[in-house]
Amino acid sequence: MNNQGSFAGKVVAVTGGGSGIGFQIVKHLYDAGATVHILDVNKERLEAAKAKIASGGNSRLFCHQCDISQYEAVIEVFRNIKKISGNVYGLVNNAGINPSRNDISNTEFKDWAKTLDVNLTGAFNCAKAAIGQMLDSGKGSIVNIASVGGLNPFRVRTSYNASKFGLVGLSHSLAIDYADKNIRVNAICPGYVRTELTALFFDKMEKAKYEKLVNDHAMKRLGKPEEIAKAVLFLLSEDASFITGVALPVDGGYLLKG
Repeated sequence: MNNQGSFAGKVVAVTGGGSGIGFQIVKHLYDAGATVHILDVNKERLEAAKAKIASGGNSRLFCHQCDISQYEAVIEVFRNIKKISGNVYGLVNNAGINPSRNDISNTEFKDWAKTLDVNLTGAFNCAKAAIGQMLDSGKGSIVNIASVGGLNPFRVRTSYNASKFGLVGLSHSLAIDYADKNIRVNAICPGYVRTELTALFFDKMEKAKYEKLVNDHAMKRLGKPEEIAKAVLFLLSEDASFITGVALPVDGGYLLKG
């Protein structure tokens, strides 16, 4: 599928779009002609992303500093998006955190609460705001970035697993509720992807442990952010017009390990 120009005239909001997978999603959407609104809690990441993608100050790229776990802040941002560009056609709930790599006995409540607030409640807040505009337009498409950890649990990831299983469940719930309203909702479940942020974690791993992680993927490599972005664009696009309620692994065969 050639996405060049396929999103012309469409307004898409992307959370956590200042870096990593989110940045690649924003870049691919922008290159495909979309008007993109980035939501990110980090102002510096927003400014850096805009400088890289649209250094000339193009009117198709807008940045909003926002903590998506705060409902009223999200509602205000989507109100501003509508004023600036019109109703959103697409939403990518990409923002996510993973502060606690522990079993429940060693998981602090503050880490549990923060993970659920961002990864799940944040997606709820943005979907609620976006769907109101999609209903007004009579169409829309949402892609939630979950994880293979939302299909099969990772060990010692109590908070993260719960948030990503919840995000897959939220995707299915929204899909069935709005399928007859011409609003599609799907989830992408990436395997391990190397980004500038995850590289810090991977590079600290023991060599044998890192090699095992890579080899756990049937393709014997980690994913690239642009590979996730391309899958997202497909599910957002009209080419996927008969697809809703899917939780699609984009994982290099990680789930095949059993």
